[in-house]
Amino acid sequence: MAEDKKKEADGKAEGGKKKGLPPIVMIALGAIVGGAGVVFAVPPKTIEKKVEEKPKEYVDVGCPDIILHEFNPATRAGKGSARLAFKFRYTVREDQKAEAVEALKAHWDDAKSNTLLMLKARSYEELNLETGMRLLEKDLISCLDDSLFPVVDGEKVAHVTKIVWDKIQTQ
Repeated sequence: MAEDKKKEADGKAEGGKKKGLPPIVMIALGAIVGGAGVVFAVPPKTIEKKVEEKPKEYVDVGCPDIILHEFNPATRAGKGSARLAFKFRYTVREDQKAEAVEALKAHWDDAKSNTLLMLKARSYEELNLETGMRLLEKDLISCLDDSLFPVVDGEKVAHVTKIVWDKIQTQ
């Protein structure tokens, strides 16, 4: 009986301790449950890729209208006359073609006036030299570009790129 009492006393002493899982197992279970909660409760992280827009394509467009000027160039002695007819080409983004045509319509008269004033300032000799005509081409491109396609909101709709001569006649 003494032994039974000892066992009962040992059992009561052990019975005083909580029976259950060891603390390391409880920590592991808590981590597992917490991790699962994060997986299901927190929305997944989305990665946004910046898709580069395709660069807008520029097209080369020819103006079908001819600019014709008959004028008296500057001369030292005597009188001279000149007759120049030309077209021009311009580049524009494909999505802005309609805006470029509207700019052409709106500024056409200004461009003709500005080119006539520039031509009248040229000398007769300059109009008969190839180097003079090349300089005139560059000046006409600049004049038409500024006159027809002014800067709007810090941007030009189109750019004049080339002069296409139709007639050059001096007398």
